[in-house]
Amino acid sequence: MEFFEGWSGIGYILGLLAIALAVEMIVPWRARAVDAGRWLRNASMAFYATIIIGLFPFLASMGSAASADAAGFGLLNVVNVPFWAELALAVIVIDILSYAEHRVLHRWYFFWRTHRTHHSDIHIDATTSLRFHPLESMFRAGIEAAVVFALALPAEGILLSFALSALSNTFTHTNVKLPARFERAMSYLFITPYVHRVHHSTRLENQYSNFGTIFSIWDRLLGTYRNSSNLHADEKFGLDENEKIEGETFASLALEPFRTPDNPRIPRPAGADALAPGEAAIDPHA
Repeated sequence: MEFFEGWSGIGYILGLLAIALAVEMIVPWRARAVDAGRWLRNASMAFYATIIIGLFPFLASMGSAASADAAGFGLLNVVNVPFWAELALAVIVIDILSYAEHRVLHRWYFFWRTHRTHHSDIHIDATTSLRFHPLESMFRAGIEAAVVFALALPAEGILLSFALSALSNTFTHTNVKLPARFERAMSYLFITPYVHRVHHSTRLENQYSNFGTIFSIWDRLLGTYRNSSNLHADEKFGLDENEKIEGETFASLALEPFRTPDNPRIPRPAGADALAPGEAAIDPHA
């Protein structure tokens, strides 16, 4: 597990990215020329968020795990379970948290302003997995650190969760064409590139679905799953006209959470099935 710590963890992410980009060129879902400028912008966000602050959720969780272990605090320091079960619990809990955090980022406009940076990418490929604002990372960090401390999840479990989440995040954003049968079978348990592309659609009823990172079962159980049949061949990705970023530059992406569009997105997406029962749509004034 030491392989994923520190700079080795960054190397792991970059290795995943390189492999994904190579596969995209061999079997692309949509054939496109290499856009070096866009790749550079997304890489800049990776430096700004993933490398500088984006590792904070991972480091904070590791710190919480170490603190809980030293203090003898937390559920797993009271209840004895096999080590393999602790590892499995860590992966499951962190993935459920990621799903819940993702729904919050879409539900309230205050949080959507940070997540909007990720959704502003109009082309979905492996580099989109790097395009996150540090304010979003800080939001996720606080929640995850508190839960890790309360449950006393093991440091090894946090490392394993980091490795699997990074793998899934890169894979689900990859512009790759999968065999239809393989994709359908895989999507019963996991989020696939096709399923996640539905979430990146400009259509709001699609954006309010498929919030999972690794497992698709949370979406299925909680009524937010939409299968890949909802993905049109000519699907448009990014933000709707009301919230498009003016000027696709590093500065515009970095400052995006502090911008209020003249016409924020409508308070409820089209289609009653876009939200789970009792779920409220984004309120621009929240």
